[in-house]
Amino acid sequence: MAKKTIKGEDGKLYEVKELKPKNKWYKRWYTWAGLIVIIAAVSGGAYAYHVHQVNEQFANVQTVPASSDDSSSDDESSDTNSTDEDSDSSIQLSDGSSINVKETQAYKTSFGDTSYKGTDLEIYNVTTATTDAFTHDDVDTGDTTEHGYIAVDMKYTAGDEDMTIYADQAVLNTSDGQQINIDAEDSKLGEDVNVGSTRKSTMVFMIPKMTKTDQFSSIRLKMDAAPQDDDSADMHTYDATVQLNDPKE
Repeated sequence: MAKKTIKGEDGKLYEVKELKPKNKWYKRWYTWAGLIVIIAAVSGGAYAYHVHQVNEQFANVQTVPASSDDSSSDDESSDTNSTDEDSDSSIQLSDGSSINVKETQAYKTSFGDTSYKGTDLEIYNVTTATTDAFTHDDVDTGDTTEHGYIAVDMKYTAGDEDMTIYADQAVLNTSDGQQINIDAEDSKLGEDVNVGSTRKSTMVFMIPKMTKTDQFSSIRLKMDAAPQDDDSADMHTYDATVQLNDPKE
């Protein structure tokens, strides 16, 4: 192949050297190799970061135990009486006043009465509590100063007829001679009970003279009940004496 020459200004001939054409950058193999390496590195880093984030989230998850809604003290509870000395908590009454509860004691009881028209009255728990002094309006005596309360848990099953229990008129006597009318406003009462049904109630009695939760050896509870469709001549009076055993250690 003949060499190309050009004549310079000085009259001499000079050989012209041809330059090889350069490949464009995107046609170079090492360019693509480098890009592949960079993409792989970035992808690997992003994946590693994602894995780290997921692991961190699971590491922060804590197992929460299911709540125990069925842990209330019922007739299936433990045979031992429970105590909560120096509870130092407060409760709010229906009139908006707040009283400080100093000590409580729960007694599991097993009183039952099935003597009237196939009904079943069960008193399965009694709670005594001492409180700071507070004023309460009694239906008979007016404003009285109280130092505690007794809460009686019962359940009532109707037998052959629909029944009404007049728990809002219940009266309680303590073993030391006190007689107290129910505080119906602060009680939870199930008064109408249809055939085959069971209703639970908590009857609350405010106690004027009370210095300790084991002050009473027993309580006596009186209340009336009658069939819903009969007249008052068929009314029955329940008279329940419930023993309160000493707390078990």
